[in-house]
Amino acid sequence: MTRNLKVSLIISLLFVGLIRFRPIWERNPGGSWNILFFLGIAVLFFWLIVKIIIEFVRLIKQRKNMTFKIFISIIIMIILLFDGMFNPLKINLDKIYGQVDFRACYEGTQNQATLKLRENGKFDIHWTGVFFSDNFYTGDYIKSEDTLLLHFDTEIPRNLNDTLIVKGEYIYRIQADSLISTHFYLGHCKGLN
Repeated sequence: MTRNLKVSLIISLLFVGLIRFRPIWERNPGGSWNILFFLGIAVLFFWLIVKIIIEFVRLIKQRKNMTFKIFISIIIMIILLFDGMFNPLKINLDKIYGQVDFRACYEGTQNQATLKLRENGKFDIHWTGVFFSDNFYTGDYIKSEDTLLLHFDTEIPRNLNDTLIVKGEYIYRIQADSLISTHFYLGHCKGLN
């Protein structure tokens, strides 16, 4: 295997690997490490684009004595670039945590959160905000009609508590026999902020 082919393969596999394993590294180690992972994806993306351009230039220069070996590295890089960008095989490692049965979203002015209840009785809340704030809250839940009883493995995030009520399209918390809005609405985030 030539050095050029090895470099092309390593760059492409790292790019696709970081993208595919996002559900895992987003939780562990998570937090401020996520910035480094996203930066790594961006650097590998640009490096891959530059490498593809270099390979096209090399291909044009060697057009008189072309062999299949010349095309291998560029084919690998283009296929893995498109796989990383568009995911044609629909690979989703988030399913290892359980199928999502219920989803809600919170969109504040400087932060956003997604609540997912999974079929295996687990839940997770991914809360992101300004200055690279990135937290995961996890635990177990019991759903009884319109009531969600949450048992947090971690601290309880702001605006929530261990008993939530689903009413209409919104989620409320109970405080002193009153329903207080959590500002979570049902479904996927709509990009309102």
